[in-house]
Amino acid sequence: MSEIKLNMFPGNKWNDLELVSPQQAKVLEMQQEDADAFDTGAGTYEEMRAAYRRERARWNSGGPEMAEVLNFEVPFEDHTVRARLLRPVQTDGLPVLFFIHGGGYVLGDNDTHGLTQRKLAAYGGMAVIGIEYTLAPEARYPQPIKECAAVVRYVCDHAADLRVDVSRIGFAGDSGGGNFSMAVTLYLRDTGFDMTRLKANVLYYGMFGLTQSRSQFLHGGSWDGMTEADLAYYTRMYLGDQAQIDCPYYNIFSNDLSRGVPPCFIVAAELDPLRDDSLLLYDILTAKGLPCEYREYKGALHAFIHYSKIMDDAEDALRRGAHFFARACGLDPRN
Repeated sequence: MSEIKLNMFPGNKWNDLELVSPQQAKVLEMQQEDADAFDTGAGTYEEMRAAYRRERARWNSGGPEMAEVLNFEVPFEDHTVRARLLRPVQTDGLPVLFFIHGGGYVLGDNDTHGLTQRKLAAYGGMAVIGIEYTLAPEARYPQPIKECAAVVRYVCDHAADLRVDVSRIGFAGDSGGGNFSMAVTLYLRDTGFDMTRLKANVLYYGMFGLTQSRSQFLHGGSWDGMTEADLAYYTRMYLGDQAQIDCPYYNIFSNDLSRGVPPCFIVAAELDPLRDDSLLLYDILTAKGLPCEYREYKGALHAFIHYSKIMDDAEDALRRGAHFFARACGLDPRN
């Protein structure tokens, strides 16, 4: 698995800024003062993280109130992994959607993705557990995947204390979190987990393994932090000296997708370099007979679900994803 190297004349790419929807254009206008949150060449990764938290703070205020918010820690090797349980109603036995945040494996936490998690919980009527895996480069592949799997197993072992139904679980994630959602699914399958518990995954514009695709040639720029250099940076930070290895829990397409994979709700943004990753995953899974759903939002850029406060498409994608998981668990969401 090599880093993305397109060798394409920059002028041959589409001008995404002329193609974005009006609401996406408004987001870009509001983000101008926080450009350092998306520039991998502007400073250290610690400085990027601080800028990312500042930029995301404006988008995570308000939204649905939870009946309960419980922060807890899960032992893993010589440290602990932080997790946050959101319960939209004070009801025992809710199914669990594990949310794994994006941020290029380097950025993000439960706070930077707080509104997304609360809306998924509220719209689906299920518990959401956000996992704060150790970020790269402090932790490289496959440690974060193993940390997420450890949280799942811990929750299953402590379901009575947490008052949740672990016979109905699934994963949701955006961008790198979408990659992790599929990686943890496959890792659990390969390490003896009872996969009948896994009812559905909700995947927002994930990176699943393509390094040469039409969407990568056409899209991505400084405006969305998705240039060729940005993508290579995040890959290098996460894989380290394994960047030439076709890692089976990184390149999802190199793994066996014919077993142990649940139905998936797959979301793509039209103007995202990673769009074709989502489309290929959908084509493979539906060819295997899984009742998956693919939705592509026109005029949207990578990371658009963060902006549900002003983007109707983001709100729609969150609601539909929550409803997909809820229906897979036998719930009847009405909001």
